[in-house]
Amino acid sequence: SELSTKKIAAIIDYATQVMREAIEKGGTSFDDLYIDVNGESGYFENELNAYGREGERCYRCDLEMVREAFSNNRSSTICPNCQPHIRPHR
Repeated sequence: SELSTKKIAAIIDYATQVMREAIEKGGTSFDDLYIDVNGESGYFENELNAYGREGERCYRCDLEMVREAFSNNRSSTICPNCQPHIRPHR
């Protein structure tokens, strides 16, 4: 509710661009379960800046990437500087 219409439009435009690039590269294939009809893996995971990079350096600020746990044994790798944790409103 705090984002302007202009900011929302920019986010949608960027998300659309990322999805197009992901489709062009065959998507992300994190394991053998995610393959195309020809049995080939996608290559978009090579473009990801955080996923699976725990302990590596952030491309943007050079800080160490960390894994942050959230509900039901799920986690995400983030840069604590570039992607600060924002607590949801309750």
